[in-house]
Amino acid sequence: MAKDNQVERGSTGLAVKAGAWYVASTFLLKSIAFITIPIFSRLLSKSDYGEFGNYANWQAMLVILTGAELYNSLSRAYYDYKEDYDRFVSSVTMLTFFFTAAFYVLFLLSGSWIYRVVKIPPQFVHILFFTLFCSACKTLFMARERTLYRYKSVAAISAIDTVIPTAIAVVLVMLAPESSRLGARIYGFYLPSAMVGLFCAGLMLLRGRTFKAEHCKYALMLSIPLLLHYLTISLLTSTNTIITKNIGGAELSAEVSMATSVLHILTMLFTSLSGALTTWLMDNLEQKQEDKVRRESLVYLLGLAVVSIGVILIAPEVLAILGGSQYASAVVLIPGMVFAAFLQTVTTIFTIILTYDKNVVKTAVFSGIMAVASVAAKVFLFPYYGVMCLPAVNIVVCAALFFINYLLVCRAGYRRAIDLRKYALATGFVLLFMVFSAFLYSHNIIRWTLILIGIAGLLVVTCLFRDKLRTALKKNKKQKADA
Repeated sequence: MAKDNQVERGSTGLAVKAGAWYVASTFLLKSIAFITIPIFSRLLSKSDYGEFGNYANWQAMLVILTGAELYNSLSRAYYDYKEDYDRFVSSVTMLTFFFTAAFYVLFLLSGSWIYRVVKIPPQFVHILFFTLFCSACKTLFMARERTLYRYKSVAAISAIDTVIPTAIAVVLVMLAPESSRLGARIYGFYLPSAMVGLFCAGLMLLRGRTFKAEHCKYALMLSIPLLLHYLTISLLTSTNTIITKNIGGAELSAEVSMATSVLHILTMLFTSLSGALTTWLMDNLEQKQEDKVRRESLVYLLGLAVVSIGVILIAPEVLAILGGSQYASAVVLIPGMVFAAFLQTVTTIFTIILTYDKNVVKTAVFSGIMAVASVAAKVFLFPYYGVMCLPAVNIVVCAALFFINYLLVCRAGYRRAIDLRKYALATGFVLLFMVFSAFLYSHNIIRWTLILIGIAGLLVVTCLFRDKLRTALKKNKKQKADA
């Protein structure tokens, strides 16, 4: 049995405190990885950089398939298996191993044609599947800790998983001869990261020491439908590099990969915030506090909008730092990618509600349809419009999933939890900056004036609400001490 933290679940102050730790652990720490991008973009040839981007995107996409998104069942299972939670987690960990092993065997039996599809050198396939299992276990462990509000352990694991593999990869690439730098980049980062995943797997298995069919059935019934939904989200980003490499070549895919690297700064922050939001949102739905969800989730929504606009505004500078002048042309891709990522993250709010309701089959069906349509559209449009079709397709797909999932949430009886007008208003602001991004990039004085105004506005808001935030955090600390 997992001992629950003695805190008031559903507390906004607790969610803010947890969110701050998640931001520190997943965004600030992983920013270390982005500091090294200028090193790798200069040490690796443009072709090798494109090859690594292709490998990383396949790794990110395949972990969804091999891990079957089983970690998504942990947050909901807490309410049904509160007294049996660690045994549930243990069962899911073992199930993850069986899934990954099955995919590995199928891959090896597929023959040479599979390599023509993935475009990954054969010598990297074995480490790929080893790290897929370890990465899935790491995600399971983090989901468990987040559900129990153990944000400090999340921060510790994230720090280890970021700093050590990144440092090793930098050293190996710098020491390796030019012909071996791609291998040094892959092995140097993914093997140390895999060791962290193995450690997490060992902890979960030792705590639970159980494998029950009942747990597996529960996890599969909830996670398999969500698999299609999250695979669609991954496909929207991953297929940008993969399709570009297959049609346009490794060097063009390197530009798309660099633009995607800038986008990852945004998505890492969104992921860290969503980690805190999931538990808070489900706690309040469990307590029938839909009005509170409607009211206080708007702060989260506005935060997403402000960050998205900020990334659009500073994209040229970030791109110049990460890749230098040879990747400057990739800046035109970033505003559309950012807007699509914003829509994705807002849609995740709807998905969390549907997951709590155990009503995810329809969203999975629609997501699957949109995933196939997005890949087909990119393959068809790329020869005519080039890389500019990639963010455009992503926006259309994300907008469609936004409205579909909103309708599903309403039909499930949670309309009161969503204020659609304010969602539309925040979305409109991000869309406005995306539309005028080309103008802003060619008028730096206007763009930097907006950036400075935004910074000043954030400082003012922080000063105005710091006392309220401090009071909420102290209240949670007192509740924990009294318990």
